[in-house]
Amino acid sequence: MERVDLTILGATEAEIAPLALESTRTIRLADRSFSLITHRGLRLLIGTTGIGKVNAAATTAAVLSKIDSGEVLNVGCAGAFSPSGMAIGDVLVTDNCICGDEGILTKDGPAPLSGIGIPLLIKNGRAFCDSFPLDDYLRRGQIRAILPEGVHGAVSGGSPGFQVRYGPSLTVGMASGDAQTASARFRRFGALAENMEGSAIAQTCLLFDVPFLEIRGISNMAGERDKARWDLPAAVDHCLEAVKILLAGPRSR
Repeated sequence: MERVDLTILGATEAEIAPLALESTRTIRLADRSFSLITHRGLRLLIGTTGIGKVNAAATTAAVLSKIDSGEVLNVGCAGAFSPSGMAIGDVLVTDNCICGDEGILTKDGPAPLSGIGIPLLIKNGRAFCDSFPLDDYLRRGQIRAILPEGVHGAVSGGSPGFQVRYGPSLTVGMASGDAQTASARFRRFGALAENMEGSAIAQTCLLFDVPFLEIRGISNMAGERDKARWDLPAAVDHCLEAVKILLAGPRSR
């Protein structure tokens, strides 16, 4: 089985394109092309999963079945909930992947999967029902020390940089389509932003015993569907700038 230090997965090509350094080789996995790259002495596998939880989980499982990966990193964009205090261009490092769709749907909104009494996954005697906490890996990988909260990339008299935040992220099958839906989700889950793949990749990595991290750039406010009010390039650039900071730092697994 081929060995890499880190697998970097984004839903779409646009979310990983700035990481397209000199590829030493391209391989096919799950009918997708993945690039093998050596960067700062690390062997990286970079590719896309496709949008949504099923694509994300299926592709991740296919990769981890064929590749011995030391870690998996999910990158890309997210929509921030307005009360979170996050702005477009900020970067969220997830400390808890919350499952937004699994559970019980009632007239008052969704209720936790834990109410059914059947977990999504039992691993090492621990039941995971409604979320996949990442704090253990954040500590072991010294992530907060390498990429601390605060402003990064600021240049005196130039770019103001971007804010890095740590907090919970919500994974949903359908993005919020209006401000009311986004507001209800924030009240229910308390996440800082929403995405469509994170918890599925986290669950798959847990199944395969592979450490997982999620980093997302904020491209829009959740519920805002007018793409003229989005900034996808800034979200991707800042997200991948945060990834490069991590890649340049000391690794401790």
